[in-house]
Amino acid sequence: MKAKYGQLLLWHSIFYILYYILQSAAKSGNWEVLEDYQSLIDLFHELAMFLSSFIYMLGTYWILLQFRQAPWYKIAFFILLNSLLGISFRYINQEVISWHLFAYRNYNPDISITFYYLDNIYYVILHGATGLLFFFIQYTQFKERQERDLIIENQHTQLAYLRSQINPHFLFNTLNNIYSLVYQKSDNALKSVEKLTALLRYGLYEQAERVPLEREIAHLQNFIELERMRYDFPVEIHFEITLKDKNIQIPPFLLIPFVENAFKHGDMKYPIDIQLNTKERQLYFQVKNHIKNKQKDQVGGIGLENIRKRLHLIYGQKQSLEIREKEGIFEAHLSLE
Repeated sequence: MKAKYGQLLLWHSIFYILYYILQSAAKSGNWEVLEDYQSLIDLFHELAMFLSSFIYMLGTYWILLQFRQAPWYKIAFFILLNSLLGISFRYINQEVISWHLFAYRNYNPDISITFYYLDNIYYVILHGATGLLFFFIQYTQFKERQERDLIIENQHTQLAYLRSQINPHFLFNTLNNIYSLVYQKSDNALKSVEKLTALLRYGLYEQAERVPLEREIAHLQNFIELERMRYDFPVEIHFEITLKDKNIQIPPFLLIPFVENAFKHGDMKYPIDIQLNTKERQLYFQVKNHIKNKQKDQVGGIGLENIRKRLHLIYGQKQSLEIREKEGIFEAHLSLE
């Protein structure tokens, strides 16, 4: 936590003017009291009071800043020393130097030094408390900023982890598909390697937090073509795209888990319906497919669970993901603001 001595001096100046000068004028009801500060003696004494009270405030602030982790008795000891220093500064200026320069004292010369120090405790408490308040306001802001930075750092770490899960998961499934094509000596084997190369290039070199939606769509279309090659019969895909707002950017690999889920768990005897449209900074994405009669694992798998976490971390409440499963049909509805 960095010291803010400039702000502290500004605080002290405003407080001093409001508490002493303007308050005196307001109590007397005569604003001509301000003219009293035109004499050299009054200016000298007011400056001495201003500086001594600033010592109380500055010392308290600096001690708390430097020793905030120290035991309370150590902090109290240094604050006591600082108080004695501030009172001594005022005494030397208003009672010693002022007497030699102007033959004028602020206090009666008959009072004892003990009474002088005790009488100034009020000012020590008043301005020391102001320094204490300034410190705690700054410290509270510092801790809040630390907590926000920690939350953001944790979110970035978690997002990086979730994103790293997508590529191995997708690569595992795709390599299985290519293995099957090679084993069957399919003519689509080379084409599938070419599509996979394009997908891997996107995955390896796209490190931005947001990408243009059109680039994500191209990535999605490559994936669909790659999946189609697995089958020895035409796979019917209805992919409807309506982009009224082409400037939208989204996190990379955000849409592919929905389509991957449709291919993995869907019955390819039926078409897969995909709709993507944007308008007025809103994105709507929908995937619908028939579910296979026999499922080895839960519909959705790691992909959709992953995407829920990413959506929550990135968009918070500005997103909605609805999953429906009814009468053998699986639907995923995503909307983003």
